[in-house]
Formats: sequence, structure tokens, C-alpha cells
Amino acid sequence: MRRKIVLYKAEGAGTGVEEEVLRAAGCHDKYRLVRMDADDDEAFFREAEDADGVILVYTDLREQNLKRLKNCKVLAVHAVGFNNIDLKAATELGVCVCNTPTYCVDEVAAHTVALALDGIRKISQMNLLVRQGRWPYVTDCGKMRGTRGMTYGLVSFGNIPRRIPELLKPFGMRFIAYDPHVEDGILAEFGVERAESLESLFARSDCVSVHSPLLPATRRMISKAQFDAAKPGLVLVVTGRGGVVDEAALRDALLDGRVSFAGLDVLESELPESEEADGATPLAGLDNVVITPHIAYYTEDSLDRCRAQAMEQVVSVLEGGKLPAHLVNKEVDGRARFQMAP
Repeated sequence: MRRKIVLYKAEGAGTGVEEEVLRAAGCHDKYRLVRMDADDDEAFFREAEDADGVILVYTDLREQNLKRLKNCKVLAVHAVGFNNIDLKAATELGVCVCNTPTYCVDEVAAHTVALALDGIRKISQMNLLVRQGRWPYVTDCGKMRGTRGMTYGLVSFGNIPRRIPELLKPFGMRFIAYDPHVEDGILAEFGVERAESLESLFARSDCVSVHSPLLPATRRMISKAQFDAAKPGLVLVVTGRGGVVDEAALRDALLDGRVSFAGLDVLESELPESEEADGATPLAGLDNVVITPHIAYYTEDSLDRCRAQAMEQVVSVLEGGKLPAHLVNKEVDGRARFQMAP
């Protein structure tokens, strides 16, 4: 009897990438892949009850739902973030949880830089004026300065923000970062100075990009205190997770000029296509805000890399008896449901 792997609302289409990984591992005939694209959680949990592995994106996997995955050894997420999963419960149940943290580093870094330069050069704002029948002269553009000598602040310093200094150094910028979990030596390696607090980072930066994961400790951690401390005219870019920035406080800062521009790829509430986007955020309708629909990660190549990385980790567990390369709940080591290789 073949073992089962269920893909639920996963990235891409079909199972071609996953089948290729199985063939490369020499175990294609041992597994049955079940792909479920319809948004039907109840049908998914029924199908996945006896699955050995599960691959998905943002489905709610609190403890009561994890318990329904009675045979699952490994749960792979087609994403960098995993805040939809109760990691403590997964560990207690012996389920390995893994993500795909490196599949879209270049894409998200490039998107971040594009939004930052848009805000610095006021490209979208000038485009809007021209489309409205106005031809803005220098006196209509507001304060604008060159990039050379600007300070760029990074909130968090993981894989993606580490690419940004490399991309922006030719523009003559300096870089500072706030991340209490990163050692000074790593910051120095990338030519980045440490900011001792968020308020200090906002006070010193001309442009700030936010890359933090959404955790209880980071929810709305960028709020009024940081905007009050900000250098006037700040450009803010958010490509990490919606909910890290307090959108009501950001709106106030945009309206009074403390923030001159916000470029957002993520929002606290990202509504489905069937609902009115204007109701999703208090930032909708502001001319100095650019919102993209959570697509910073996307290229066709990045989706293939994401799918392959997730499937390779599932195979590593089920065939190799090894913990996945990007194991999130490291405490599961020693209590996992699968038989570890000697």
C-alpha cells in the first residue's frame, strides 16, 4: 500500500514538481500525492487524517486541528512564515514542522528595494498627478533628496534584509539594523551598524523596511512610539508580515507628514478577491501609499523552488529518517513520530 502525501491550497498547480522530487529520490512508486485546491478545510482534514506528510500554506493548525492529522510525520509550509501553526502542539504530537525560508530571498529583496526607491523618488505619487491632468514642477514635488548619504534602517536581519545592503550600496547609502537576536559580527560582515532600539532606528533612518515575522511579541510593534521618534519625511516599506505595523498609527503618521510614503506588500487584513479591498486597511485611499497584493515572493522560478524545497524535506523525513533541513520546532528532536535513521 502506497503512503500518502496531501497538498492543500499549495503553491503552483498540479504535482509535477513534487513527482520530480520523488523520482530523483527513487521512491516515486511508494507514494500517492493528493492535491486539494478548493478552500474546504473539513474535506482536507478528512483526506489528511491518514497522510504521512502534509504540504500547505496558511491553513489554521491549532492544537485541535493538528490532532486530526493522526498519521502525519512532517508538515511542510510553502512559506517563510508559520504563525498559523501551533508549534508547541505539533512538538507534543511528534510532528516535524518545516518551512521554506530561502526560496524567494532575491525576489522579496528586489521588491523591497523597488518600493523604497519608489518612495524616495516619489514615482507613484508623480505618476498619479500626471494621470490626473497635472504636470508637477519642482515646487510641487515636495522635499526630495538624493540617496547618497541616506541612512537605511532594517527591522530584523534575516536572509532577506541581508541582501538589501548589497543591492543599495551603489546608491551611496549607510545601513543600520535592529535585531537583538543577531550578533555584532554578522552585522559587521554586511557593513551594517546596530541600532539599540526601534526608536533609535526610526530616529536615524531616512528609509526603513520591516522584515519581522508575525509573532505575539512582534504584533503591532511598529506603532505610535516609533513614528513619533521618526525623522520627518520617513519612507516606510513593509514586506515581512502584516500585523507587525499598527496601520492606524501609520495612517496618522502619513497624514501629518512624519512618514512621507509607505510601500506595503502585506497588510494586517488581506481580504479575498470577492470582498472590497477598500475595507481591508485604514491606509486605503491615501495618495502616498502603494499597496501590492502580497506578491513580493512571486516569480515562476521561486514557486518551483518553494515546492521542491518543501517536498525534499518531506522525503528526507519519510524516506531518509532525517529531520528536515529547515526544521522550525527543533524541540521535536527525540520525540518525532517517524523512525530516525541511525
